Amino acid sequence: MEKNKDAKRSFWQRLKVRYHLSIVNKNLLLEVYSRNISLGRLILWVIASTFSVSLFTYLIIAFTPIKSHIIPGYESASDHAHLIENTKQLFELQKKVQGKIDYSLKLDSTFKDFGIPVDSINNMAFEKVNLETGNNDLLPDRFINLSLSEESKSLAYFHFFKPITGLISKELKINEGHHGIDIVAEKNAGVKSTLNGKVIFSSWTVETGHVIAIQHSNDLISIYKHNSVLLKKEGAIVKAGEVIAIVGNSGKFTTGPHLHFEIWFKGEPLNPTEVINFE
Repeated sequence: MEKNKDAKRSFWQRLKVRYHLSIVNKNLLLEVYSRNISLGRLILWVIASTFSVSLFTYLIIAFTPIKSHIIPGYESASDHAHLIENTKQLFELQKKVQGKIDYSLKLDSTFKDFGIPVDSINNMAFEKVNLETGNNDLLPDRFINLSLSEESKSLAYFHFFKPITGLISKELKINEGHHGIDIVAEKNAGVKSTLNGKVIFSSWTVETGHVIAIQHSNDLISIYKHNSVLLKKEGAIVKAGEVIAIVGNSGKFTTGPHLHFEIWFKGEPLNPTEVINFE
């Protein structure tokens, strides 16, 4: 026990022993610096210096932009904000691209019964046509942009002509693949265009017989199926209310004389009874 006390006393005494530190210029043999220091004070000085340097380094790294250059993978607040903004823009771009893809697929589905590939429609040229001239001459086989002067005009301001007078025998049932309505009419009744537009398809299909499709402004397309005679060819400009076909019973999917009438708006089937009074 006494030995342990002597050892502790000896340790503290050694820390208090003062040493003389002297720096001498060898060439001039002159003392340029001297200091008396104990081992204990030297240890305290080393600890204090280490703590000060560590604290200074921490403050520099924590509160200056230098941390973004010396810490791998570190993101500053501004970099993080830019990353979030770029991510949002990427998601918005993905939505727009997906929307265009969905629209293209819907358009392809609309025309698949007609044998018109959607790629051929996308590659067609666009031009403006004055529908007020009443010119029904055949135009070059191109898809025409029939934009109205009032671009903000909604469907509520459109006057849709009734394509034919008759009784609706079957309503719109999208879940059953019935994208329009069936109208039973008198034999040889004239089928009229519901709006001004351009004939983009006029031909025969096995399932729906003589079919005519018309492109209108504001991404509207009207389709008329099961006709007995088609009076307009592809490329013809037609006016609203103009006779374009004769009602019939053509095609595989029919059980009697009637008109199958569809309206498509921005690639989606629209219920004709919501925009046309058939009573």
